[in-house]
Amino acid sequence: MLALKVAREIDRLLSEVILLQRDYVARICSACEEPCCKSVQYLFDERDIIFARVLGRNGVPRRRHNGKGCPFLSATGCLLAPKARPFVCHRYLCSKLKEEMARQDPELLPVTSEKIRILEGLRCRLWGEYIDHCGMASKKRP
Repeated sequence: MLALKVAREIDRLLSEVILLQRDYVARICSACEEPCCKSVQYLFDERDIIFARVLGRNGVPRRRHNGKGCPFLSATGCLLAPKARPFVCHRYLCSKLKEEMARQDPELLPVTSEKIRILEGLRCRLWGEYIDHCGMASKKRP
């Protein structure tokens, strides 16, 4: 299935993005007094769900939360493993994170941004493949 091939490519590229950002996220986000995560709600979108489904993962995590901010934000940071996080958590780079990445390694931000751009395209392609597959399956039904 083509969707599986695309999902595996997303998974591979996502691993690269996570590795590129890891040290900066650990340093900047953990020290931030007002992390972005405090301003958002549930962030998983349809593409995150399809990505997990195509790779045979358990789907996206759910957690009850009555307050403001991401339900997976704890006093020590994100409760989710990096690959279990919604894509927006990898895509969104706040100004502090961008500044630190650019300061430490001027090539890093453009490389990361390009990989994220490619990931966006692959996620759109996966969405299309999944929708096409679902459409074909429904056409086969009597």
